[in-house]
Amino acid sequence: MLELAIIPVLTGAAALYLGMKNNDKDEKTIQKVFKNLKVGAYEKNEFSYPKLIATEKKHDRTRYVYRVPLGLTKKTLEPVKEVLEATLDRYVEVTFKKWLYIEIFHNEIPKKVAYSSAPHEKGWVVPLGCNERGWHFHDFDKTPHCVIGGTTRFGKTVMLKNIMTYLIEHHPDDVEFVILDMKGGLEFEKYRNIKQVINVASSPAEAFQCLDSIKTLLEQKMTEFKRNGWANVVNSPYPKRTFLFVDEAAQLVPERFMPKETRDMLSYCQSVLSEIARIGGALGFRLVFCTQYPTADALPRQIKQNADLKISFRLPTSYASSVVIDEHGAEELPSDIRGRAIIKTHEKMIVQTPLIDDDEMMKRLEVYRVEKVVERREVDRKTTEDTVHFE
Repeated sequence: MLELAIIPVLTGAAALYLGMKNNDKDEKTIQKVFKNLKVGAYEKNEFSYPKLIATEKKHDRTRYVYRVPLGLTKKTLEPVKEVLEATLDRYVEVTFKKWLYIEIFHNEIPKKVAYSSAPHEKGWVVPLGCNERGWHFHDFDKTPHCVIGGTTRFGKTVMLKNIMTYLIEHHPDDVEFVILDMKGGLEFEKYRNIKQVINVASSPAEAFQCLDSIKTLLEQKMTEFKRNGWANVVNSPYPKRTFLFVDEAAQLVPERFMPKETRDMLSYCQSVLSEIARIGGALGFRLVFCTQYPTADALPRQIKQNADLKISFRLPTSYASSVVIDEHGAEELPSDIRGRAIIKTHEKMIVQTPLIDDDEMMKRLEVYRVEKVVERREVDRKTTEDTVHFE
């Protein structure tokens, strides 16, 4: 029995020794990188490198704190992160604020994250995904609009379904959705009878009528807020939030070959979407704008400038990446991992976004299914629109 009791002690000691050995190895690697990249500055006619003054061990990472010589610039430090990540094959964060902080993470970004594993959070928040630091959330009351880009099959529409499911489960009485499913309704038509779904448009003509109704609603909300002295929905007693999803926005781009009536119709759609991006946030509207191949035409400037949350899945070119997140990087995301995305706000990070399929989503939302009467009313001589009424 004594021998058996000793085994866990020895195992724990070996793990502790191995951890200390790894930390010592990482420290030496950092010092070598400093020297090879000439990260330092002259002090008293002698070239000095950063000096380690503290090591902080946390459950998910080890932080090394360095005192740096005067005159060291941020530009000098820029290559350190890239070289350390390539050398150590781990995620590294480098921060320079008076002290130089180098954090080496123990975990890797998971290759798959289930929606069911997302923690429950209060407020108008949704799970963005998980990385080496754990779960990350976005608060739509702090940043009301979002742009999502990415090649087909890499996670854009799944992200919309993740957002929709989480919001309905957490705000069943206060959230409502208007969805422009420009994939012909293939993705969201099946959710039309969910109580919180006000309308699903599946063609440009239906999107035109839908957005015309939204514009009227926007004007009504503006009048109501003025009458009550409310400047922002966040600081008002108004409980509802209206989310407008645009899935495959390129279908709403007017092209030269189109008839003038069609071009005018699509230009109007883009005009209303831009107006929602500019003033809708204060009135409780939340725009989530998705496009498969981002161009300046498919992603209007007014929408991009007013969407402080940008999400990019894998894109084919650095140009497309720069359209969505204002810098390259999305073209370098792994092609064999779906759901991997760059999240860009005031900072940038990479996460694995939650995965939810239609079967799971339908099971979770089945309780909110209601019978709706669908009226068909004429849009013009060639197109029709669905107007939904509750029984």
